Amino acid sequence: MSVEAAIASTIISSVVAANGARTVGKQTKAANDYNASINDRNALADEQDAIQLKLANGLSIARFQREFSDLQDATSQAFRFNGFVAEGGTPLKVALANAKEADEEIAIMKYNSAVGVQELEQSAVQNKMQGNLNRLYGRNAMAAANINAGTSLLSGFTSAASIQSNANLNRQTIKSNSALQKSIINSRYG
Repeated sequence: MSVEAAIASTIISSVVAANGARTVGKQTKAANDYNASINDRNALADEQDAIQLKLANGLSIARFQREFSDLQDATSQAFRFNGFVAEGGTPLKVALANAKEADEEIAIMKYNSAVGVQELEQSAVQNKMQGNLNRLYGRNAMAAANINAGTSLLSGFTSAASIQSNANLNRQTIKSNSALQKSIINSRYG
């Protein structure tokens, strides 16, 4: 292989390696950006689910309060129908016990809703953070690819320069040896 061919093949292989490194970097960045977009979509879905849970819980509490009010009215009417006065004695105790139980039930519903909303909001935050991390991974992969591409090019050009330098040194050595051989031949056979 001639020196020029060796230099050309070294440079071409380093350019191919650099392009390969950049392609891998672009693909890795694209994959990480895609994952980040999924994380962003999941975060938005979690935020919307949290809003829905708040609304659904508000509606459930309102429905429970209506049903409880109907129950209290029916209970009071039943006591009055049987001749009991609702302002004192057993009817009052039953009404107070029912009201206390209703308040406890509403408090439990609010607590469960708040816990569910907090979990969804936390999940949204985690998804946003994961999306940001995936974008960072993508940028880092692209930076690493650029560094690898630069390293491949630099290595190829250094190798090409080394080949050229060695070829020049070999030419000089051959010329020196040739001149020395002529000198020896002339001195012996003169």
